[in-house]
Amino acid sequence: MKKSFTLIEVLISVTILSIIFFYLSGFLKNLNKTADVMNSLSDSRKAKERVLKVLYYDLLNADKVSLEQKKNKTYVRLSTSNSLHGMAHPYVYWYVKKGALIRAETPKEYNVSMQNGNYYLDKLALNVKIFKIYKNNGKYFVYLDDKKPIYFEMYKGF
Repeated sequence: MKKSFTLIEVLISVTILSIIFFYLSGFLKNLNKTADVMNSLSDSRKAKERVLKVLYYDLLNADKVSLEQKKNKTYVRLSTSNSLHGMAHPYVYWYVKKGALIRAETPKEYNVSMQNGNYYLDKLALNVKIFKIYKNNGKYFVYLDDKKPIYFEMYKGF
């Protein structure tokens, strides 16, 4: 006589397997959500690092830096050799407009009446609440607050 599974044994094993698959599917959903969150955090971190890197190299390679404070806002004007758009020695302007950190790159001095011309505007960060740069004895302290504050200090010796 052949031994085989009874109907009860088959039903119990199917029930146990379905419970295991139910919990595994929940675990996999949670794992996918975690991966999505980690990817978005990584992307935002890379974006912040890019902003800091561009600003750092703008300041490091600058011949002339002008910091202006108006109505609790910082405007940075500089002449640098760092270019994102292939210009030889551009003039770069950093400012916040409607919560976006803007970097304007022009081949000549920027003025408000520039309607047409060869200039580029880059939005490098959104939801910026505070953008400040302080200069003292060749040292720069940069503070940027867009939900999570980021800052760095650099020394530019001459």
